[in-house]
Amino acid sequence: MNYPLNSTELPKLPYLDGSESKVLNRPTVVDFARNMLEYDVISFDVFDTLILRPFAQPHHLFMILGEKLNCVNFMSIRMEAELEARNQAEVKKGNREVNIYDIYELVELKTGIDKQYGVQLEFQTELEFCFANPYMKDVFEILKSKNKKIIAISDMYLTKSMIVQLLENSGFSEFFDVFVSSENNCSKRDKQLFKIALQKIGKDIRMLHVGGNYDSDIISAQKLGIATRYYNNVHETGNHYRADGLSELIGSTYSGIINTHLHNGKKQYTPHYEYGFIYGGLYILGYCKWIYDYAKQNNIDKVLFLSRDGDIYRKVFNLLFTDMNNEYVYWSRIANMKYTIEKNRYDFLQRMVKHKAKGVLGITIKGLLESLELGELIDLLTQYELKEDDLIHKGNVKLIQTFFVKNWETVVKKLSEDIAIVKEYFTNIVQGSKKVAVVDVGWVGSGGSGIKYLIEQKWKLNCEVHNLVAGCRHTNHTGNLSQIMKKDIGVYIFSRMYNRNLYDTHSSTKHNNIFFELFTQACNPSFSGFKKTEEGFKLIFDVPEVENYKIYEQIHNGIFDFVKLYKERFSNYEYLFNIAGYDAYLPFRMIIRDLRFIRKYFGDLSFSRGVIADTENQSFETLNEIMDKAGL
Repeated sequence: MNYPLNSTELPKLPYLDGSESKVLNRPTVVDFARNMLEYDVISFDVFDTLILRPFAQPHHLFMILGEKLNCVNFMSIRMEAELEARNQAEVKKGNREVNIYDIYELVELKTGIDKQYGVQLEFQTELEFCFANPYMKDVFEILKSKNKKIIAISDMYLTKSMIVQLLENSGFSEFFDVFVSSENNCSKRDKQLFKIALQKIGKDIRMLHVGGNYDSDIISAQKLGIATRYYNNVHETGNHYRADGLSELIGSTYSGIINTHLHNGKKQYTPHYEYGFIYGGLYILGYCKWIYDYAKQNNIDKVLFLSRDGDIYRKVFNLLFTDMNNEYVYWSRIANMKYTIEKNRYDFLQRMVKHKAKGVLGITIKGLLESLELGELIDLLTQYELKEDDLIHKGNVKLIQTFFVKNWETVVKKLSEDIAIVKEYFTNIVQGSKKVAVVDVGWVGSGGSGIKYLIEQKWKLNCEVHNLVAGCRHTNHTGNLSQIMKKDIGVYIFSRMYNRNLYDTHSSTKHNNIFFELFTQACNPSFSGFKKTEEGFKLIFDVPEVENYKIYEQIHNGIFDFVKLYKERFSNYEYLFNIAGYDAYLPFRMIIRDLRFIRKYFGDLSFSRGVIADTENQSFETLNEIMDKAGL
């Protein structure tokens, strides 16, 4: 893998030992609550315990605030003002406790932003983003049902009334009392805030405190004889496994969604679900937003999502956007090869002959011809010193290719005999559209290029076709370079000319394509082509890889949940959906740094390695077998 050349520190690794959501192995909600029922008063820390924020670090919220205030570098200004206010407080009154108004007095001096306006805007932003920890919400409700006296204790610069409002807005109400450091000039860390709480509730009452700061919430409380329960901070736990190198704001929102969902303790997930949620969700979300923006900017009338990768793309796209006409279109590399064969002889000879000679399967020449419905050519084999029962191998590839070339007119005629059906199919799809965008995962852009050729040149349907891919990579690097330069292929993540370091990382092994396409494998077989019937036509599919579908479904569930949560948390901030292709790829780059996770949890996936939809000549190969042969 490609690491930073000047880095003395190895990059972080993902969690490789199973489901990341099981790292903390928290007790169930019921068990956690049950073990507190012997106490009279239950005390909770507020932030990162009862309430969560969808950011990797709490101060990252100030980046959002800076945009609202139209103030460049506001996060640094706000953090410096708080540090300066605490330093001043220590000199003036002997402790470092301040409130938000103290902080914004200094912000006003530094920036001219009105103190009252700044305070209210920050608080309103907190209200927007803070949400109930689902695990603690259930614990809280159980304790309330048992008539327990519940208090909250927080070391925080917000006022008591603000914190009460944040709690109520998140569904936490009916506290006996709320104690805040900013209004009591003392903190949990120095134990004085706990002492004030004990005086209020009575010293002889048994009290237990729940919190996530080990020094402030656990050690300080225990020194006063208060029982404690440690609740690991979801971000301190999850950030250790998050991808490095993302731009700061998207990196924070991405990590915030992952950490709060996986590590709150409410539910544990499968490794397959988490593969989609952690490593694919940001990419699918970002790509769909990029497609939407491209379509708007280029006056696209309709977006065509190609099978099979287009299945999850389209579902996410329609979750995010309701004003863009789109359709799921049956197409594939094989279909593209068949229906553009008159201009793609090289692709046919490579895919149908050379690729079959690599020793993965034993395929006879007869089997190949019959699968292509070219059985009429079998009797001609002897003229080329070929036998129908000969296996295709490296030694006879050139002879077989010559055989096809000499009989090319027959090959083209046979494979193109259903082209009228294909034309009817696409004519109905693009009807009424002046411009369509064809969407695929990658890698050469042949699918979109083939459809563009058919619609624009062969059939002249008066419709302009735009070819969009997530990533563009050709085996010889220069194969489609001119198309990229002419922008005949629109690329989201990387190409030979764009995000070159990601291109080089991805190209380190062609098998990265397989790992990446796990995000978008649909629960249906690959499309092979059209067949004329008495009623019209039917769709022909390859052999179904049914045993894989349960895994693909879990991956898609993870991706879809990530997008739903991201939309829920950030729907009012359209710019937070502008996810650069570079950022979108980095979670995947992290998981391929060490392939043990993929080997362990996806190694048994099986892939058909036959010819088109020929069930008799099909065989299957597992992902581990493919990786073994590649030395991965």
